[in-house]
Amino acid sequence: MSTLLPAPVLPAPRTVPGVRHAVEVLEGAAAVAAALPEAERLAAALGQPLTARLPWWRARLSVQPEAAPWAVLVRGATGCAAAAALTDEPDPALPGARRSVLLSGGGGYLAGVAAAPAAAADLGRALAAGAAARGTRLELVDLPDDATTRALAAGAGAVVEPLAPVPVLHRPAPGTEPVALLSHGTRKTLRKSRNRITTDGVAARLGFTADAAELEALLPELESAYRDRDDAHGLACALDTAAGRGAWLARVRELSAAGALEAATLHLDGELAAYVLGVRDGERYGVLEGRFRTRFARYAPGRLLEFCVLDRALRTDGVRLLDWMTGVAPETLLAADGADARVAVRT
Repeated sequence: MSTLLPAPVLPAPRTVPGVRHAVEVLEGAAAVAAALPEAERLAAALGQPLTARLPWWRARLSVQPEAAPWAVLVRGATGCAAAAALTDEPDPALPGARRSVLLSGGGGYLAGVAAAPAAAADLGRALAAGAAARGTRLELVDLPDDATTRALAAGAGAVVEPLAPVPVLHRPAPGTEPVALLSHGTRKTLRKSRNRITTDGVAARLGFTADAAELEALLPELESAYRDRDDAHGLACALDTAAGRGAWLARVRELSAAGALEAATLHLDGELAAYVLGVRDGERYGVLEGRFRTRFARYAPGRLLEFCVLDRALRTDGVRLLDWMTGVAPETLLAADGADARVAVRT
């Protein structure tokens, strides 16, 4: 697990005037690292997703040693009422310019800012002021389209733009099997997959683990499978660069250390044919990513394993829905019966 060690001496917080709450703007890795535990307590209390909490922040920061992170804390009478952690990066829309982005979310995953309703507008004002002081454009993407995000945007004087929604699948009614949620075509594909495995005499082994040591031991196999499809099609892979591979490893290890990550694997004749990484997050079971090896395409191992994950998740006590986690096209999924709206907040 990566660690972020604060420096012995922290820079003094900069206060932003003109808002109803007391606002602190903290700059630099040491100050932000020291503030993250307080932000995590608030985020957990407000039910923020894991993609907008400490494991995700730590993973982002651990692979960006050159970053200049900053954070905003809004304090009310009873303590921290809103918090956001950000970093600055080159702005692809404006050559030579920079933008401020959240440490939460990224890559299409749900972002978030922890804010009590009464403090959201003040957080927006402080974020806009902080970005202006740094000479950056504020771009907060993949936020939920809810009252908190709308209040934050109003406070920041920002534009709210719709993004692709994220499909979800709800737990079926009592007495209904999860397989009934699938289309006729998908059920046919799964039957064909199982029949081919049986007919060809292929030994199939399904596994699930949330054990951190077992997950660490699986990483070389998972990485090989992750690369397989891109290599087979001559495409650039996110893991080809040190930064991309480091970000992937850090995310897996931080979520594993938090006890939130589960790996589902399907081995065919002793070789990893497909895997799915899932995140248990309260009432939601999120599909973080899934990959399969193309040489096993005859058996549709990715589809077969995804259904095993779906079936198991929707039978687990306390899980209300399966969250596909990114804005992928619904027709590429096993099943979906709803979607969560996402927006971008831009100045």
